[in-house]
Amino acid sequence: MPAIASDRLVDLHNDLTDYDTVVARQMREYLRGNPINRSILGIDHELEEALRTFKAETPAEVECRRELLRYKRRVDDVVRELLRISDVRVAAKS
Repeated sequence: MPAIASDRLVDLHNDLTDYDTVVARQMREYLRGNPINRSILGIDHELEEALRTFKAETPAEVECRRELLRYKRRVDDVVRELLRISDVRVAAKS
C-alpha cells in the first residue's frame, strides 16, 4: 500500500483483507471436515465493483488498485473451488 494512498483505497484494502480472512476461515473449517457455510462464503461482487470504479489519482494508486484486483480475483478462485468441492462432497453423501 503506497504511503500516499487515499483513504478510500485504504478502505478498499481493508475490505479485501476482511474478505480474504472470511474465506480463509471457511477453508480452515472445510479442512477440518466441517461443511462450508454458504451464507458466509460467496463472491464479493460489491468489492469487485468498488475496486473497478475506484478513481486512482497517482501512478502508485493505479498499480495498487491493479494488485488489489488481481488478489481479489485469486481469492474469488478459491471461493469458487471451495463451493464446487462442497457441492461434490454433498452429492457424494446423498
